[in-house]
Amino acid sequence: MDALLAPLLSYLLLYKYATIFILAYAGAVILPLPVNASLVAVGAFSSQGYFNFWLALTIAVIGNTLGDLTDYGITRKYGEAVIRKLRFDRVRFFVHLKEELRTDAAVTVFVTRFAGSLSSIANFLAGLVGVPFKTFLFYDVIGNIIEPLVALSLGYLVGNYWSDFSSFLGLVTGIIATGVILFILVRMHRRITKRYASE
Repeated sequence: MDALLAPLLSYLLLYKYATIFILAYAGAVILPLPVNASLVAVGAFSSQGYFNFWLALTIAVIGNTLGDLTDYGITRKYGEAVIRKLRFDRVRFFVHLKEELRTDAAVTVFVTRFAGSLSSIANFLAGLVGVPFKTFLFYDVIGNIIEPLVALSLGYLVGNYWSDFSSFLGLVTGIIATGVILFILVRMHRRITKRYASE
């Protein structure tokens, strides 16, 4: 069991939905918290009547989405000034990277919802390159519904054996996160290389 998860379980049982919201929000902003493992536990507790499954899902979705919007909003407001100050706007590769991120905004935002704590990086980048707010919000919400739904459902289905599956879920999340990042990087690298070749 994750070292952080044990003390969080006490808070989950004591403060219930407020803890779910804080965990989901803080984990989405950037803190490396065991959010999915906690949601598996909440799903298991839901099967025993300690939580309302659908209310827990709703609160997790709201917390995740507000955390993602915080990251997005910070870089949307202040990112361009930082880029100019660091003179990244004059680096050709960075300009191409921004164009690629804008092109693949929907796919990148949606897919990175399943990349654990690494999704925060995608949120910052989406704000930085000016992904339209409606596009970001739509794909963010869709991904943020699916991810906690899977974790809560898994916990609900396995019930008392949830702790055996929480470490498995952590491994699966890590593998998915690595695969997602590699997929996005390889795809962008190929397209940027093509742009360089055509110039």
